[in-house]
Amino acid sequence: MTVTEIPLYEQVRRSLEGAIASGEYGPGDKLPGESTLATTMGVNRLTVRRAIEELARAGRVQSRQGSGTYVAPTVTRLPVSQSLSTDSLVSGITEQLAEHGHSYQDVLIKASRVNQPQANIEFGLPPGPLWRVDNALVVDREAWMWSSSWLPLELIKDPRKHWNPVSGLYGMLLQGRGELIPLWRSFSAEAATAIDASVLRVKAGTPLIVRDGLTADEDGNPILRVTRRARMDRVSYVLRY
Repeated sequence: MTVTEIPLYEQVRRSLEGAIASGEYGPGDKLPGESTLATTMGVNRLTVRRAIEELARAGRVQSRQGSGTYVAPTVTRLPVSQSLSTDSLVSGITEQLAEHGHSYQDVLIKASRVNQPQANIEFGLPPGPLWRVDNALVVDREAWMWSSSWLPLELIKDPRKHWNPVSGLYGMLLQGRGELIPLWRSFSAEAATAIDASVLRVKAGTPLIVRDGLTADEDGNPILRVTRRARMDRVSYVLRY
């Protein structure tokens, strides 16, 4: 094979990709079986199988055991555009979701009390017991990101009793704290863990974008440490200073 020759499986993949892109096969449609595709395209079944595997890796199709191969749903990607202000912190994501016609819920996964002095030091928070709050942003019935937050116990009411699926944790915090000041934010890429896979309904090892941050009250005192873990096929971040 010369450098310029295209492998048969790649030719088949491109043909199927083109059929999906043109709308011949739409989201949720079942592709013809391997035998049918092999006959139609003049190749063997192993070549078709390899092409479908490549499409599955790219997220274009989904193989369902015992049922066949289906075109994957259209990917919706939301650029999360945030300025460093309280209004943006609280409503930036939800407003953009509404503008794009999405329904959403801020779902409480778990809230627990933490009394580990080392955690306060590690997270840059004042001494004393903390709340750890885990919650997920569910968009159109699909979890796009989930967060773990740590904050002093006295700052909010018990989230297990007072959670609001619209305003979430920031809404609770604003009731008694006023202005919130972002101190720093960091971004990294990580592979999904077993916990991520369970919450976000992705495979372990799927790439995620992870955002860590520390937020202060209006006097500059650190009060909130947050880690957000988001699906990279659903969310991107744009910071506006």
